[in-house]
Amino acid sequence: MRIANAIVTASMLAAAGLLVLTSAEPTQAQGLVSIKRDYRRSASRPIENRALVDLGHDLFFDPRISASGKTACASCHFPELGYVVTDAHPLNDSGKPTSRKSQPLIGLGYAGNAPVGWDGRSPTLEAQAKASIATGSMSMRETNTPVRVEVIEERVRSARDYAAKFSAALPGKPIDIDAIAQAVAAFERTLEPGIAPFDRWVGGEEAAIAESAKRGFALFAGKAGCAACHSGWRFTDDQFHDIGTTMTDQGRGREVKDAALNFAFKTPTLRSVALRAPYMHNASIATLIDVVRHYEKGGIDRPSRSPMLVPIQLTEAEPLDLVAFMETLTGQGQDTRPSR
Repeated sequence: MRIANAIVTASMLAAAGLLVLTSAEPTQAQGLVSIKRDYRRSASRPIENRALVDLGHDLFFDPRISASGKTACASCHFPELGYVVTDAHPLNDSGKPTSRKSQPLIGLGYAGNAPVGWDGRSPTLEAQAKASIATGSMSMRETNTPVRVEVIEERVRSARDYAAKFSAALPGKPIDIDAIAQAVAAFERTLEPGIAPFDRWVGGEEAAIAESAKRGFALFAGKAGCAACHSGWRFTDDQFHDIGTTMTDQGRGREVKDAALNFAFKTPTLRSVALRAPYMHNASIATLIDVVRHYEKGGIDRPSRSPMLVPIQLTEAEPLDLVAFMETLTGQGQDTRPSR
């Protein structure tokens, strides 16, 4: 969240395609007018195969696609929380705590070809869903009685309520793990962040957010440098950064065997962020104000730490303004997919 030198960092971010601001520290008059357009929501993504999305919705909430028949994708991704849970380490299908907190799914349909997961181990949403069911958190792999994928496939195949749905969504395709993953991923790509007060403010409704939140947004986009990584209307660059939160989990570095990316994890969206404490991949930070304090200090100093992350001095009131801004990113009602 911190930028050591405004001019140098601006040049670096522009070269990397990450800079979304016209200057690193805009004035109140220029900043809030000129950069609001960079945070306007995109139009909802068109749905090409509604039958496939509807099938994916049913599978996402169906525990029958897990080894035990008791765990659904939705067990770790609650719609009302932006498709995530507040558990620091939710239980997997083996009944064991996961090593990382689950990630929010809202807005992932706009992530393009970005790899999926905290460490980017899955190249696509389809690959992530397949791996989770076959060998991951839904597989009972940490027990003495893991269940083969073929058993899960047959369970879904023999379910009377699914035959017609698969036929309509994927005519002529067998009901197998690939078809299940394809449908789940299609559904996940439709999960839109709900319209938030921040969206209404960006759209011209000046009274939609408080003055403290407006000051917080100016800080976010300027002095605090948060927008370097939390860029655009989804508030993420879909990249991996070491922000100095852990000494054990090597994250992206372990996946790609690159020491420069040790302890680096994907930038999560900030949409509905106020709903999902505790924070970070390891749930190590309890509240949003604690998150701001972490960035004030700059995290663990080491060679892999992001060069954009350096300590910054905030006034006593500024952390509260930043939190007030982040609280305006919660969608109205629940974050969900476009209505049918």
